[in-house]
This record gives sequence, C-alpha cells and structure tokens, in this order.
Amino acid sequence: MSATPATDFLRSIGEYPMRQQDLEDRFYGKRLIYVSWENHLMYAAPFCLPLPPTLPFGALVRDVLPELYGEHPEFEAIDWQRTQWFNGGKRFLPDFGKSIEHHGLVHKSLIRLRTPKLEGSRETDSQGRQKF
Repeated sequence: MSATPATDFLRSIGEYPMRQQDLEDRFYGKRLIYVSWENHLMYAAPFCLPLPPTLPFGALVRDVLPELYGEHPEFEAIDWQRTQWFNGGKRFLPDFGKSIEHHGLVHKSLIRLRTPKLEGSRETDSQGRQKF
C-alpha cells in the first residue's frame, strides 16, 4: 500500500497567495528585534521590540534593557564590558556608538546576551533551590 501525498487531500476554489503580515515595511520604519538574556529564565522567552534601525547600540543597553530586565536581581551586577553578544548564533563585539543596523541586526534578528559570572537560573541557594 503506497502513501497518498498530502496535496491530494487539499482542494481549493482558486489561487491563494501567501502574504507575510510581519514584513519590515509594515512597522513604520522600525524593525522587530528579539532580545534574550541567556540562562535568566525569570523571562520565559525573548522580548520582541520594535526599534528604529538608527538606534545606537549604547541606547539599547542604557535605555531599553533596564526597562526589560531591571527587576532581575542580577541586572545591576552586569559588567557590560565583559558581556558576550550574539546575533543569532554568531558572536559580535558591539560598538556602543554605532546603530543596530551597523551591527547587521536586520528585521526579526535575535540578540542574545551572555553575562559571565551571572548564571541566573543555573545558581542555587544554600538549600539547593534555584535562584534567579
């Protein structure tokens, strides 16, 4: 017995064009940029931010990230000079005076930040419970 291709079960009354509804041109000059702080599971998923491509990377760190992560007990201890930055899976060294566009961050890019010595959910307290 041979398998029937799934397309044999689909019927259409006409052409159905697929249109992406989240293209960059629909966000009034902004790009959706995802931001994730590794190992800090107090935040279940990356934040999705509509940011102008001209935003300096330093403004992202100075003005935007504190609004997202400022409540985390480890946030104030971040050493921004030692923070490791990733655009998706590729590591990069940011220039805080240059734009997010300059750093190759396109629409729907994922910025991951890793903070050495701040382990977030990997740390446990003296009784073995997970710390944040």
